[in-house]
Amino acid sequence: MRETLARKHHRQQALLRVVSQQRLSTQADVVRALRGAGFAATQATVSRDIVELGLVKVARDGTHAYAPPSAAAPGGGMERLRRFCEDYPVEGALATNLVVLRSLPGTANALAAALDASRLDEAVGTLAGDDTVFIAATNERHARALLGRLTTFGIARKGAK
Repeated sequence: MRETLARKHHRQQALLRVVSQQRLSTQADVVRALRGAGFAATQATVSRDIVELGLVKVARDGTHAYAPPSAAAPGGGMERLRRFCEDYPVEGALATNLVVLRSLPGTANALAAALDASRLDEAVGTLAGDDTVFIAATNERHARALLGRLTTFGIARKGAK
């Protein structure tokens, strides 16, 4: 059974409200909050809504919580990346034209979002897992320059002493 556009719109508006008002760190937290607001939703539905709404995870008191995309805007992308690197350890390494960044489990999406918002010239795109972010550069020289630039934000080079 397909849901109506109106129902989807109301659920997504409720989702924006609950992430603005509560600290929700997981999709399970979001599902519970939506159910509390009168919207039956599955984790799969919440996952799709998060992507469609462009929700981001932002650092709040040492944890990450979902927030509307506008919550990530203050200070711009570079400032957001700098704050992330101050709050969490990040280690970087080169793999040909890729920069591979490792951070704490569960933080890679926030790191990739900060990188994307920074609009780094050398980066073609990012791909995030749970604790790893791959940044594709056009060539090895650009990847090396990008890693060098990222060290100014506090990212440590893997193997560097």
